[in-house]
Amino acid sequence: MKIALYILSAAAGGLSLAAALSQMKAEKRSSSHILMALGSLILLAAIACNLAKQSADWLLALLGTGMICTAAVWNGKRSGSFHLQHHVIRILISIILVIGYAVL
Repeated sequence: MKIALYILSAAAGGLSLAAALSQMKAEKRSSSHILMALGSLILLAAIACNLAKQSADWLLALLGTGMICTAAVWNGKRSGSFHLQHHVIRILISIILVIGYAVL
């Protein structure tokens, strides 16, 4: 079960980081893109924290996914292309990840 959590975390963190870096390269670096990149790195750090048997892994996952979701909503509203379903799915995945770290 932990392997599935690591894979889902790495996918969510990696894809969010790739999206943030892509937007930073295409546009001027905005605060929301930096927030998403930092959140992605924190989510990836939760994997390392869990592997090291540290109890703060769920807190890192909560902080990282919260930053990613906040940045995504901010980007959507700023660009005028806010898609509610996309953000609901992102939030559900974030909740699953945080619960996974809290339980495992």
